[in-house]
Amino acid sequence: MSALVVSDPPWPPRLERGFLAGLVAFTLWTTLSTRWSPGAGAPVLEAERSLVYVAAVAAVLLVLSTRRSARALTGGVLAGAVVVSLYGLGTRLFPGRLGGAYDASSGLQLDAPIGYSNALAVLATIGIVLSLGVAAHGQSALARALAAGALVLLGTTLYFTFSRGALVALAAGLLLQAAVDPRRGRLVAAALAPAALAALGVLLASRSRALVVPGATLERAQEAGWQLASALVVLALVAAACAPLARSVDRRLRPGPRAGRAVAIALLVGLVAAVAAVIGAAGGPVELVRQTADAFADTQPTPPGDEGERVLNVSGSGRADYWRVAWEMSRDQPLVGSGAGSYEAHWLRDRPPSYAFDVRDAHNLYLETLAEVGLVGLALLVVTLALPLAGLARARRRRLAPAAGGAYVAFLAHAAVDWDWEIPAVTVAGLLCGAALLASSRALAEREAVTGGRRLVLLAFALPLVAIALVAHVGNRAIAASEAALLRGEPVRAAAEARRAQAWAPWSHEPWQRLGEAELALGHDREARASLRRALELDPENWRSWYALALASRGEERARAHARVKLLNPLSPEADNVPTDR
Repeated sequence: MSALVVSDPPWPPRLERGFLAGLVAFTLWTTLSTRWSPGAGAPVLEAERSLVYVAAVAAVLLVLSTRRSARALTGGVLAGAVVVSLYGLGTRLFPGRLGGAYDASSGLQLDAPIGYSNALAVLATIGIVLSLGVAAHGQSALARALAAGALVLLGTTLYFTFSRGALVALAAGLLLQAAVDPRRGRLVAAALAPAALAALGVLLASRSRALVVPGATLERAQEAGWQLASALVVLALVAAACAPLARSVDRRLRPGPRAGRAVAIALLVGLVAAVAAVIGAAGGPVELVRQTADAFADTQPTPPGDEGERVLNVSGSGRADYWRVAWEMSRDQPLVGSGAGSYEAHWLRDRPPSYAFDVRDAHNLYLETLAEVGLVGLALLVVTLALPLAGLARARRRRLAPAAGGAYVAFLAHAAVDWDWEIPAVTVAGLLCGAALLASSRALAEREAVTGGRRLVLLAFALPLVAIALVAHVGNRAIAASEAALLRGEPVRAAAEARRAQAWAPWSHEPWQRLGEAELALGHDREARASLRRALELDPENWRSWYALALASRGEERARAHARVKLLNPLSPEADNVPTDR
């Protein structure tokens, strides 16, 4: 917004405008799904999140004035990924001193500061791909040395998340980076020493049992953490010191085209031989597919307390069932879906009896999009996310464009096996890599300023977005404050916050549900029933509102509400706790 008011930012080229327009169209389609969704609250929340991504991409594309600024954006994403990863790694290496109280009984999957281990793993993965690009093609020797050292620390962070999906995403990103980088010899030379030292760091981490297996005392964990931290610092410094040698190796051993083709053929033959060996050991391709499918369907990836072995297991940790529910949803309404944010309700109704927990997302962006907003929404999303890759052919000779492309592909790949889209810290980083790739593909002549009518159009578009974001923010904060007050045992405060939320989020059932729950806690059963009935008018498929209504009612109305709870969430333990009389 400020760029439009105080300066003349560049008018984004066609491909960049298409990327931004696609995100806007997907957001509008998500919002439109309120028309066929059981309630408007979930689609509006999904649209609010998408608006964050629209705003981030729009701001970046308006600020990036040259291809050099695209390199600065890539460096900024790398710096952010490194800082977040180092903080997370610090909580493991310095337990009790960083990251809060030490919990010896935890599973030890590194997740701070994001709160989800796989999300931290994606950021570390993006950082690894970008660090490799900077180590090979950074403009200054200092940048190349820092990037080489960061690879050691990022690799250890990735290990401590015990994320298997991130390893697959990392492989996809590195393969694309190596495939499109015209100076892959330099890339390989820059990767040799840091990769070997990072592998040594991971090996040392895996042998620090007090940091991997739950149950260690705080003193043992602190001692092991200090020892590992000292080793990692040494390894990172050695990697940084080796960075200048990469350019020398590349210049001295640069192969000709014929030698490069021979190496590529040798690598391909080796890959084919390795695949053939795996297929032979499994008893044939059919048996390999069967074994892999059975292992993926296993919901218990490793024995309890053995987190370090997760990376060697191909269990989907329940994803086979998550995806089955999403696929069944898509078959009901293939064109438009069941409504944005509707997956949770379907999961609660159709989940297998062995799942006692709630799942809000299908752990697959593309399948969940198909289920919730149909083929139309999926087409909008896929075409939009593919646009940055369309500029890769023209951008591949720019310094950090292959790295940005690899990081973006890693994000897209991981989104197919987890709920990254619902985690803004991950998705914004991924989309900014895509925006950097687009900006790198600009032609030198593509430099038009936003002036006159274009400025007015953009301001007319941006001002309503700011107003919507403000309204949504106030409403969401009031809902959260009401819920927090209820948990603290302050029903009067909860009721006041719920009434404030009603004014700022009139489309949502949550303010009325929170008000009904607060009134129920105050003993105002009649008022509670009225509030909960209003909540159910806004979202008749919400089992929690039905459950609260069952508690506030008696007689026939209680029986009806109880029956709805059992229908919408048949495995809910709360459904069996409804009293038979009052």
